[in-house]
Amino acid sequence: MIRHTIHCVEEAEALLRATGLAIELLQLSGGALEGDLLVLRLEALVLLRLRLSKPVHAAGSKPRGHQIVTLPLDPNDRGPFLRAHGHVLPRTCLFGLDPRSEIHVTSGTSSNLALVLLSCHHFRTWVERLGGPVLDDRDLAVNWMPLDQGRHEGLRRHLQGLFHLAEARPSVLTLPGGTRLASEDLVPLLAEALTHGAGRQHHLRRPPARIELVKLTQHWMVENPHQPITLDGLCRQVHAGRRSLIHGFREHLGMGPMAFLKLRRLHGVRRQLLAADPGEIRIQDLAMEWGFFNPGHFAGDYRQLFGELPSVTVKRTAPLR
Repeated sequence: MIRHTIHCVEEAEALLRATGLAIELLQLSGGALEGDLLVLRLEALVLLRLRLSKPVHAAGSKPRGHQIVTLPLDPNDRGPFLRAHGHVLPRTCLFGLDPRSEIHVTSGTSSNLALVLLSCHHFRTWVERLGGPVLDDRDLAVNWMPLDQGRHEGLRRHLQGLFHLAEARPSVLTLPGGTRLASEDLVPLLAEALTHGAGRQHHLRRPPARIELVKLTQHWMVENPHQPITLDGLCRQVHAGRRSLIHGFREHLGMGPMAFLKLRRLHGVRRQLLAADPGEIRIQDLAMEWGFFNPGHFAGDYRQLFGELPSVTVKRTAPLR
């Protein structure tokens, strides 16, 4: 069991990458971010508990040949949860399921998630060996599925119990048979939940309006991190009207396209500051490279988003450096 404290999304990115998840995280609201990542390795099974105090957008690829099952650990059902590929998800669901799909998730508030990672081969072998229901590719061909309250609560409580046990008595899971018992209790619960959810997914296949337009625009932003662009220019790049692009971003990311572009470029500056040698970096030059030509406005925007001035970030001692 390893528990990491998180002070920024860049730390969270690096820690998740070490588990096989190559994800880019963007903090969506201002202020200092806090959180933690708990990592449990049980035979061929990896369990993660990720807690973040700010809403984030996550995008990236999934590890090839691996099954991912994600669910919220917070039982509170009030307020927004998150969007995955544009779908507003209920709290009683499993998501991140389709191994062939990319990751595209936006949290509405803070996050408290459990992620289960294991190879598709191991998962199906375990299910067959333990006498569980047979799952085929069609059962996992959607990226999320709803569960009834009872099944979801049973799986959530079991995962919460494993995480609490790992923190309170970590030696138990290292004893002979400890990891086997934990995994053999969990895998049948997962298989049963997925089989049940597969019967409720027939109405989930239609993609929400404008989500593909939003993704296309995001890809352009990734591929052109420094190119100056106006809203009309961005519309021309993705062959869309202003109204469609603005409404799509506001619906799926909670802000307009130019505000999102500014946010991700502020993150780009921050990543370079965290990785830089303090004696070899000029903040003003770096900011101008990313399109921020007014030093005062840049410093204010940076501080509003990350809760600190760029000069403080340069001095931060981080695992990324």
